[in-house]
Amino acid sequence: MASAFNLLTAGGARFDRQRFKGDFELFTAKRKDRKGKSKQIDTTSHSSTALPHSLDFFGDHPAQPQTARRQTKDDQDSESGSDSSSSSSTSSSSSSSRPAPPPQKITLTGPDPLPTSLHTNLPSLLTHSSHPLSSRAGNPLLSALKAANIHSLWGVQCAVGGSLLAGHDTLCVAPTGSGKTLSYVLPTLVQLEDPARSLKGEVDEDDEDDTRRGVRSLIVVPTHDLAVQIAGVVKVVTRGRNWRTLVLTKATEKAICESAPGGGSVPEAQAAKDDDSEEDENEEEKEEEDDESTGSVDEFAQDSVANKNALGIDILIATPERLHHLVESRKLSLSSTRYIILDESDRLLSSDFLPQVEPILAACSHPQVQRCFLSATMPAGAEELAKKWLRDGGVRVVVGVKDSAVTTIDQTLLYTGSESGKLMALRNLISTGSLPYPSLIFVQSIERADELYKTLVLDGIKVDVVHGGRGKSKRDEAIEAFRLGNVWMLVVTEVLARGMDFRGVKVVVNYDFPQTVQSYIHRIGRTGRAGRPGKAITFINLEDGPYLRTVANVMRSSGCAVPEYMLDMKKPTKNEKRQLARAPVKRKAVGGGGRDLVKEEGKKRKQMVEGSKRRQGGGGASTQGEVDMDE
Repeated sequence: MASAFNLLTAGGARFDRQRFKGDFELFTAKRKDRKGKSKQIDTTSHSSTALPHSLDFFGDHPAQPQTARRQTKDDQDSESGSDSSSSSSTSSSSSSSRPAPPPQKITLTGPDPLPTSLHTNLPSLLTHSSHPLSSRAGNPLLSALKAANIHSLWGVQCAVGGSLLAGHDTLCVAPTGSGKTLSYVLPTLVQLEDPARSLKGEVDEDDEDDTRRGVRSLIVVPTHDLAVQIAGVVKVVTRGRNWRTLVLTKATEKAICESAPGGGSVPEAQAAKDDDSEEDENEEEKEEEDDESTGSVDEFAQDSVANKNALGIDILIATPERLHHLVESRKLSLSSTRYIILDESDRLLSSDFLPQVEPILAACSHPQVQRCFLSATMPAGAEELAKKWLRDGGVRVVVGVKDSAVTTIDQTLLYTGSESGKLMALRNLISTGSLPYPSLIFVQSIERADELYKTLVLDGIKVDVVHGGRGKSKRDEAIEAFRLGNVWMLVVTEVLARGMDFRGVKVVVNYDFPQTVQSYIHRIGRTGRAGRPGKAITFINLEDGPYLRTVANVMRSSGCAVPEYMLDMKKPTKNEKRQLARAPVKRKAVGGGGRDLVKEEGKKRKQMVEGSKRRQGGGGASTQGEVDMDE
């Protein structure tokens, strides 16, 4: 039978094989090496020469041998990190290839007896003596975890899970990327047992203490971006059951307030304060007598009766500002909340968030409420403050060395000298391939983030910027594009330094030196997650010299090589540390080159005004006073 090629060329067209000899040899099984000798290609070892059956339209192409198929499959298994050589262990090898954090020492301290950690196998979640789950509730959870390629528990998940399931308040300090999110999400789901939707018909109308109403569990985080990410994790592990998980935003605020109408959990001091302010309004005396606040849990009983059939919220994820506003304005009640988690708790317990977080903690007034604080860093002051809210001081879980970076991250310091040197160093890293995509670039302010973003866009790089000055929708779009690979680099501020999980990030660049040790640890923790290797490059200038030793100590504690002269440098004083934490180092514009005409014009105008005031002297003040009197 004639070949398909001969049939197609039999209509008068003649193929000159001699003329197109070079092109013809590209499609044959022989090819010449550099010495001109003919070399036979082994078709069994190159699956590319075998055409798939679906593409063999003419039926004359040799089929791929079975041995080649098996060999290709074995090669793929070996490349994925499997240690098994038999074909029967392919499924088990694929599950074992899932990376995990490096083994680290886990230390538990607290009141005796200390809780027992869970076993690494997933069924240990469902068989805990304090909260055993039925197969109806447990099997969907196990199925969702396996579908997400989660086949075992990691160290921090075993320790924190065992403590929470045993009923202890818990304080956890674990490195970035160690699996802290699942360490509190999974025990919370186990303790809730069933979604609020499935329990709606079982709610006792006469039971005012029914924990199946209102906000059943609460997760507080410092940023909206982290809240959205945690909601995505919860969605993955709750597939198969109709759990109600909401992120507190302007769009969901009304539905959340309807599910937990409130005021009952407002602290007495605040209630009394509100009463005093109402008494000052003489126009509303009658209304005030009807609505006079007593600070009791039954203060708004009438509103709660009207909403007894409201659907509860299984997990509410919120940032402190909006949640605090709802609690203080008595639109939301947290009196039925049984589980409250503060993720990135050292940041939430700082002076910026503490005035909002403390009323939220006080509003969770259920007598059996369980609290859990977690972070990768925990300064001594924040830890002492956290222990005041933990029952009996809580169980303290420390993974590895406290306040240290992950050992899988290769940390380097790069001296750039000036702002122009920073930009040159960044461009050199990109051009030489030392900054593979995807990567994160941290800067210290919104203005510098926008400046660097515009510079990199002009260089033709697929880059986007995320900072607090952009709207939530714009930030979500940029983060999603970064996860999908449409954006190669993200220029970010501290808003993405905490909690965000970008597993594919290979390099983190600290374009601007971090203000604190905690900021450095969280920044570089965006790479090297879950046992994957990562790299962190920190640019240093002359003005960063006084604070270099603190970062060098972190690098040494995580096993990185550090020059001795950095460790021998003078320690920054407490005043210098406080000043740096309060305000970053003043720097020139990104790039450091060229003239900023706008700033020069503003500076010139300011100097002219100051000079005019000096020339006028005391007369200027009297003239101003006359003008004020005339007005």
